[in-house]
Amino acid sequence: MGNLRALVSALVIVLIAVPAAALEKAPADKLLAGNYSMIGLRLGLWADESNEKPNDTTIDADFPSTSFFTEFFYDFRLMRMVMVELSMGIASRGDAVIRKADDKYIGSINLYPLLAQLKISPLSGRSRTVCPYILGGGGVVWGRQNIDYITSADPYYNPGRVNNTETAFIGVVGGGVDFALSEQIGLNFSAKYLPISFRGSLAGVKEYTGISFAVGVAYYLHKKESTKP
Repeated sequence: MGNLRALVSALVIVLIAVPAAALEKAPADKLLAGNYSMIGLRLGLWADESNEKPNDTTIDADFPSTSFFTEFFYDFRLMRMVMVELSMGIASRGDAVIRKADDKYIGSINLYPLLAQLKISPLSGRSRTVCPYILGGGGVVWGRQNIDYITSADPYYNPGRVNNTETAFIGVVGGGVDFALSEQIGLNFSAKYLPISFRGSLAGVKEYTGISFAVGVAYYLHKKESTKP
């Protein structure tokens, strides 16, 4: 729960105590104002919150407390303070060795969250270069137990014996900050809490709850204001 408390504390700091100097109007352009959308890519970390261990003695799993996380996102505006964010993430959760008789199946566990979220930005629509936001929504997480390597004395081994997939529907909460660098390019920070619990197990584990922390580049899709009088 330490990572969850850190996420809540960070969101409070971002949404309440953002330095006033950072919220001053942009000198010339309304960088984060207007009817714009954005598309981009984030890179960051996945922090494990489950601490569940495999309940099968034939499985040796190495699930790190943090792992690499990638997320593609597209945001489009519904109204002045509200956008919809569609995102697809990829989180690697580690390696597992599964023993079946004299065979060893060695592979990896990956999570693929597909999410739709409402993104609320109280400062949106103003001439700002920094805009904090909160978000909430849900979607589906697809988990895959993929076998990459097999050691076996049997030439007729079957990797399908241990390949496995699971899906779970989840809710998600989080927040972040948009930083405008120009009228078309910006940076984006996002943190999300994803409570993931599968009905079945992947490498002997059902719960894969985690928090994603990611920073990315966004491309703004909006029309420039006319300079004609």
